[in-house]
Amino acid sequence: MQVEGNLETQLFYENMRYEAVENPKFVDVNQKLQSVQQGSAQYQQYKEQQDALVAQRKAYIADLQQKYPNSLFVSFKTAGQNPDLKDIRNPDGSMDSQAQVAVYRREFWDNVDFSDVRLLSTPVISNKLKRYMSELTAQQPDSIRKAASHLVDKVLDYPEYFQYFANWIMLQYEPDKTTLMDPQAVFVHMAQNYFTYDRAFWSDSTEIYAIQLRAHEMAQSLVGQKGPDVRAMDPNGNMRAISDIKSPYVIVYMFDPNCDQCAIETPKLVQWYRQWKSKGVEVYAIALNTNDQEWKNYIAKNGLGNWINVHDPTNKAIYATYFVDHTPEIYVLDPQRTIIAKNLKVDQIATVLERDMTN
Repeated sequence: MQVEGNLETQLFYENMRYEAVENPKFVDVNQKLQSVQQGSAQYQQYKEQQDALVAQRKAYIADLQQKYPNSLFVSFKTAGQNPDLKDIRNPDGSMDSQAQVAVYRREFWDNVDFSDVRLLSTPVISNKLKRYMSELTAQQPDSIRKAASHLVDKVLDYPEYFQYFANWIMLQYEPDKTTLMDPQAVFVHMAQNYFTYDRAFWSDSTEIYAIQLRAHEMAQSLVGQKGPDVRAMDPNGNMRAISDIKSPYVIVYMFDPNCDQCAIETPKLVQWYRQWKSKGVEVYAIALNTNDQEWKNYIAKNGLGNWINVHDPTNKAIYATYFVDHTPEIYVLDPQRTIIAKNLKVDQIATVLERDMTN
């Protein structure tokens, strides 16, 4: 392919020719490395060959950067380069893979020029973002929040990147679209730090208000926080509160008598409770979206009378306490009334309790 009049296309095809020659060399030396014992003389020989190839490729890219500093293709090629995996050792001489990953993740975006908005129109940014958040970050809320802040804070002064990263992360961990135990923690973190009136320039005040309100409703019931107290009326007209429960563990069960999934999980919970009540567990069941008679009929029909049942038709007792996206919702509180699990199925509760009791 011969190109005239377009530097970007010319560089693209020149790079294709370069890769066509170099890539087979990398494949060959990688296969040789895998075929010999690590630490052997042959392994060291092949490793030196691999290092030489890597050095040549870096020199090739550095030459492009020097010759064509304003080229989109060069910016794209540079952004796609990953950091070197550092040789970090434990005191006993073994490889510290955890520290390696931490440094690799911290340096993952160092080759990206965030002042070059053109890169957002190429696959390199979206591909790096997916890898950074999904593969290089442990899929649990604390790790996701730290990784998100590390990245988004880098681009606060680059509006297009800030908008793209913040929205992508928020949508990726939308609570009803992920299997994380506590996706609300990610949503609340992003909302409180980035989807604010002074930062989220792409949204109007109505949208920001809705996001902040939703985050407020979620923020009181995140895993690791103290479980909110709820005080509401039981079927006999008595006020029952979570704080009055003496059992070490409390299962907060939020259900809708007309919910199809509740019709599956409620009988399972009844059976489970019979086996676990004597082990120091109480169920505090909160009825939602129902009326007094329908609630009482549901209790009688499903045999829920052995645990604590409450209902507040005004919802004042439960607003901004235990967040519910879909019913049924299950929270587990430990003896200190800290939330140790949520978004569970009934058959997952025992595993959570056994792990906590052991610890």
